[in-house]
Amino acid sequence: MSTTRRAATRQLSVARVTSGYDRADVLKEVSIEVRPGEVTCILGANGAGKSTLIRTILGLNRVRAGAIAFGGASLAGMPPHRIVALGIGVVPEGNRVLPRMTVAENLQVGGLLEAQPRKVAERMEAMFAIFPRLKERRAQLAGTLSGGERSMLSIARGLMTDPELVVFDEPSLGLSPLFVSEVFAIVRHLKAMDLTILLVEQNVRQTLDVADHGYVLSQGRVVAAGETRMLREDPELHKAYFGVH
Repeated sequence: MSTTRRAATRQLSVARVTSGYDRADVLKEVSIEVRPGEVTCILGANGAGKSTLIRTILGLNRVRAGAIAFGGASLAGMPPHRIVALGIGVVPEGNRVLPRMTVAENLQVGGLLEAQPRKVAERMEAMFAIFPRLKERRAQLAGTLSGGERSMLSIARGLMTDPELVVFDEPSLGLSPLFVSEVFAIVRHLKAMDLTILLVEQNVRQTLDVADHGYVLSQGRVVAAGETRMLREDPELHKAYFGVH
């Protein structure tokens, strides 16, 4: 991945998707669109179905009904590694890093799907250009990093596949307010690089500030959708679904 890249062209479409666990349907006919080069956010309380939606898009949960497509290619039934290879990167919840490996080794793990070592090295240097603090700590064990640095490493590792679309699953979870601001600054930077971003978050205000479009989930259904400017200015929506008065 270079610090300059071609503009994103492929849209992620989720059409009337139902999914869940065992016999229970958690998502019920959910439809969303993630437009190329934009930040689309998914908001909702705990248990609303946000994580199930992400797992279903990434092939970790089976699509029981409906369709998911990226750039016209169906993702339903596709294994997760093939979905990633199509150009969808993942930054998982909880800033998951490999604590006994160095920063550089964590990034190399993120590039395992790339067969050419030269490209892996180029992407790693691109990550160090975006995250200079990681370059300073490239030989440091990931488990000794600060919370904010682990968050940077988790994001950088998700970008090592050179994705066109990046899925962020609760990237600010457990971080101090200072590091939360850093995470959203990174999202803005990636947006400026023409990446397409699907951002799942509970941090309502900062998410609505950075995103272009948003969807609100409640009990596995989309209950509101639109430009984030409209969602931000709807006090009844905030009271009903975000606990903001």
